[in-house]
Amino acid sequence: MMDSFIHFYITTIFLSVFFLINTQSDPLSTLESTIISHGGQVLRITDSQYKAAATLHNRAIQTWPELILRPATHDDVLLALSTLSSLRIPTRIMGGRHSYGGYCSHQGIVLDSALLKDLKIDWETETITMDAGVIWDEVYRVLNGTEYVIMGGLCPTVGVVGFTLGGGYNAMYSRSYGFASDNVLKFKVALYNGSVVTASSEINPDLYWALRGGGGGNFGYVLQMTQKIHRINETHMPNGQFTFLNITWINVDIKIALNNWLTFLKEVADNDIRISFNVIVAVNGESNFLMMYCSFNGPSIEIGTVFNLWLLKDPKPTFNSMFNYTQNDISRVLAIPFPVVNREHVLSAMAINITEAMLDVILDFQPNSTADIGSWTELIYLHSATKDKNTAYAFPDISFDIAPGVSWRNPDNDPYAIDMSEKFLQKLIDAAAPTKSIVGAYLNYIDPYLPNWQTMYYRHHWDRLREIQTKWDPTWYFRFPQGIPPYNQQSNAYKLPNKNSMVIISSFIILVWFY
Repeated sequence: MMDSFIHFYITTIFLSVFFLINTQSDPLSTLESTIISHGGQVLRITDSQYKAAATLHNRAIQTWPELILRPATHDDVLLALSTLSSLRIPTRIMGGRHSYGGYCSHQGIVLDSALLKDLKIDWETETITMDAGVIWDEVYRVLNGTEYVIMGGLCPTVGVVGFTLGGGYNAMYSRSYGFASDNVLKFKVALYNGSVVTASSEINPDLYWALRGGGGGNFGYVLQMTQKIHRINETHMPNGQFTFLNITWINVDIKIALNNWLTFLKEVADNDIRISFNVIVAVNGESNFLMMYCSFNGPSIEIGTVFNLWLLKDPKPTFNSMFNYTQNDISRVLAIPFPVVNREHVLSAMAINITEAMLDVILDFQPNSTADIGSWTELIYLHSATKDKNTAYAFPDISFDIAPGVSWRNPDNDPYAIDMSEKFLQKLIDAAAPTKSIVGAYLNYIDPYLPNWQTMYYRHHWDRLREIQTKWDPTWYFRFPQGIPPYNQQSNAYKLPNKNSMVIISSFIILVWFY
């Protein structure tokens, strides 16, 4: 009788301990319920909203995560990070879902910023404070009708934070007002352990320096940032309008047209930061296409004086249109569908100049006629951009970002399209080698196949960035391919706690005691 009572008593204790442990040992369930209770979302593949939330901009690098956590408050982001890092569960930070390497997603848990949408303008200080989930379209709509612009992306669906952390140039404005990273005054950053810090020129200046050009996904989770806005007051037009030109040549000798343009840059535009260009070159067999988007941040009465001598040269443009546009108009006209219709692979070569040899390579970028692949090259003119040189962005001296791209529909063409574009980039680098014209690559066009990417993206800043990463994320919790590793990082042996094994062990102990 006494033995039975003792067994019963011990069994009761074990059951109580087991249920207590089991209740307290499921912090993921607690995290999920907390996020939901505060207006956030927890999405799995069986949820109706999952596909839309997980879809990336570029289907060529699509990955489907196991779980998407969408906190609606900063505190819940901190809770998520402290919980996941303590359990050694890796996560990726998702924003606008435009990462060209697909690094905002993976097959595990994703921490999505989509519901963090706070956006405030301070007209007195001419600043705007944006949460991590804001995209540029939302900012442009708020500023529309005012005289102000912000240094954001031409594509309106890009996330504000990821764009800025990679440097963030705007082809229509950066020559006048700098890059997005130049205009950030303050960051609010969640660290891997769930703590939060401010980074500015006076508070944690090392982290502030690194975040301005060191790339999204490194150092911490940027919850919020404050950025300068700029008043358009030199165009003498209302509502922040400026002159936007669309200049196009079709089936002409575009090498001559491009050389005429390069001469115009050297003689006129290099010394006038009111002039900006985004140029698209496409060659396919016997046909060719050259289109230039140009902005002029000055009085429209000066257009003829500034541009006519160049535009009257042969070959003359096939089309030449001029509009008075706001920044919101630009984002509408140049918007790219989300997700893009085709698969894409886009590269970058930061160039000090464009030589004749480089131009010959650019004009020979075309796929085999039997392949269903499109190709183009963008030339983004950034000479003498109003650039803060004290940031992690490593290319204040370049004049162009040469950005070749390919697109295709059939996934069977993935290897051919990627190989074609990577070989083109190497040819371009080889052509630039005698003059050392290419000095790196734009981090926001991050390329998983790029050799020597540490130097190509970060130039001489690599060692300093690793030191800063070591200070702020010593465990390298925010890790991804082509991320910045700390020195002497700890092991990445992440494991989810196995609740089933706990049940089996506890049950075994109970049975042993009972019998």
